[in-house]
Amino acid sequence: MGSGAQATPTPYQEATSAATRPEGDVAVMASHPDDTLLIVGGYTDIDLLAHTPCVKSREISDGDRVLDAGVHVLRVGGRDGCLTHLSTNAIGPNVAFIARSPVNPDLLYASTERIDDEGEIITMRLTDQFRLVETSRARAGGRSTCYLNFNRSKQWLMAVNYWDAKVSTVALCAKTGELSASPRSILMRPEAAYVDEKKPTREEHWKYRQKWAHSHCAVTEPHFGLVHFVVDLGLDRIFAYRVDSKTGVLVQKGVIALPKGKGPRHLAFHPTRRAAYLVNELDSTVSCFKVNTPTRWISDGAGVEEAEEVSCLTRGAPLELVNTLSSLPVEEQGKTTISPQGVWKAASHSSEIRVHPGGDFFVVGNRGHDSVAVFRATDFETDVECEKASEKSCVPSSSSCGGIELVGITPSGGACPRNFNWAANGRFLVVGNQNSSLMCVFAFDRDTGRLSPEPVSRARVASPNYVFAVPLEEAFVGARASRHTREDSVMSMQTQTIVVEDAVSVPAEAAAVVAA
Repeated sequence: MGSGAQATPTPYQEATSAATRPEGDVAVMASHPDDTLLIVGGYTDIDLLAHTPCVKSREISDGDRVLDAGVHVLRVGGRDGCLTHLSTNAIGPNVAFIARSPVNPDLLYASTERIDDEGEIITMRLTDQFRLVETSRARAGGRSTCYLNFNRSKQWLMAVNYWDAKVSTVALCAKTGELSASPRSILMRPEAAYVDEKKPTREEHWKYRQKWAHSHCAVTEPHFGLVHFVVDLGLDRIFAYRVDSKTGVLVQKGVIALPKGKGPRHLAFHPTRRAAYLVNELDSTVSCFKVNTPTRWISDGAGVEEAEEVSCLTRGAPLELVNTLSSLPVEEQGKTTISPQGVWKAASHSSEIRVHPGGDFFVVGNRGHDSVAVFRATDFETDVECEKASEKSCVPSSSSCGGIELVGITPSGGACPRNFNWAANGRFLVVGNQNSSLMCVFAFDRDTGRLSPEPVSRARVASPNYVFAVPLEEAFVGARASRHTREDSVMSMQTQTIVVEDAVSVPAEAAAVVAA
């Protein structure tokens, strides 16, 4: 199917289970080049979380069957989007982010989310029977570890901790991909000292989401791969850092101040344009920025610490605000509610943001409204075009300069769409509905940006909170390479005598030419 073709919705399909297939059939399930493997994090103990899912994992059931809690492995059919549940693995507590090792594709790293103690980074290996095996654990350096990333040299893993706004760096073994047991460096925002001094409860956090700093992600700009942007929900700021490749220390390069009260959550960069998109959790909006990376930020080495703060409204700011749109329907904007815990809050909060592989669209989740909003990524208009648009619409130019357009909003198929990811090279969007323990697959039209109005497939897994996706044919590329290396080594040993016997002396001049 061509890149512009629409994924044809199929009648709703319940997920199949690998357990019902003949023994050994799991290993040969790939039947389409776009088949996708999903590793889905799941909450296992909600009493340890900063927030509260509505149902404890031990109470989640599918009819008469209690769903197993842990990390789930599923397959998405590239042809029809059909889900197959392959395994659930008792790994935790509360695996909340999953990343693949940049140096050893056989390994996955998963963070644990908890506020009662320091989080951990779990190293896992996927077996050829689609089971996950834990190999080691490393300290994360903070609490409620919610995001993982790597520096360009692949020497350091960055772990973002939400509860106490700490960002740590953990050394990465270049040969094996194993992590050091403890962080080499830990950076804590001084505005988060309140956590250590006052020991706030999560009930206090529910009432005052911005009482102290809350680092939420560390995203690397794709243009140079050097500057890491840490979004802070509590401070309405984005901090830019470089990683000193020798020491692992984070060196601050600048601060971008955002409009107050929005509660920024996750940042995503366009793969080719100098544009970035920010989902704002507390008011359910999306902001679009021009990316103007200062030359001094990308010079050789991490350089010196820089404390300069600039408003995103300033012309030429590193992240220059162009446009902000709501991810909710007009009639839902500004609505409030009282939570089951008696806290007055917004009726809906934004969750994840994912740019489509093609770069023309991105999606944002709405928890509360229980929907997924699709936006089109557009070119920025010139200053003259902005002024003309402003005169016609009688609105500030900042909201009419292009950059993003709302395409549509589709029900997520369940409650609390916390996370989602693209599958089958962007033909499908897989949504994890946390509070209803339901994975839903939607067909995606890559020409119009429209999602199918109903899921084409569903699967019940306990409390899905993060969706990691990888093409199925690439899931075991490391294991295959290792196996081939061993086979080549054996073959080399078997043919070594023949090679020696066939060897002839080579003149020095000829040897130099070959070496060159």
